[in-house]
Amino acid sequence: MLEKVEKNYWGGYNNIGVGAVAIASVLNHSYSLSISKVLLIIPMVVHRPTLAHMSHKGIQERGSAALASGSPNLFVNFNQRFESYLPLSLNSVQLLVHLGYARFGQSLVRQKILTVDKMFGRRAQKINQASKKISELLQEDEEELYLNLRVHL
Repeated sequence: MLEKVEKNYWGGYNNIGVGAVAIASVLNHSYSLSISKVLLIIPMVVHRPTLAHMSHKGIQERGSAALASGSPNLFVNFNQRFESYLPLSLNSVQLLVHLGYARFGQSLVRQKILTVDKMFGRRAQKINQASKKISELLQEDEEELYLNLRVHL
């Protein structure tokens, strides 16, 4: 029997496939990311308000500090999401490497582009739409990102 979680969401809603699509979509724009930056992707896309904000075409981001100060509600529980989704993030990286979409060394490097079309579903398309802004956000220094997004190490 499938486990129900708060607000009647299916426990498998945020699964390895969603994680792999999110990371691959961001890598489509970034080409290469450190693992510490990759670990920030899934906590952004699994939170509906953050995903809606990042996928909105009319919103221009000016960096993590501006995002965190301008929309603090998006990051109130970011550290909790970060910690909760660490296993999913790492498993998603492993799947992308196994399938040949990425190579892992000093950083995670795109090997081939993952094309997200309507066959992936609306959620994957929304994640793909947000991926450009997420990629731009992740170009900042890692220490600044972790500080502004309130991740505790």
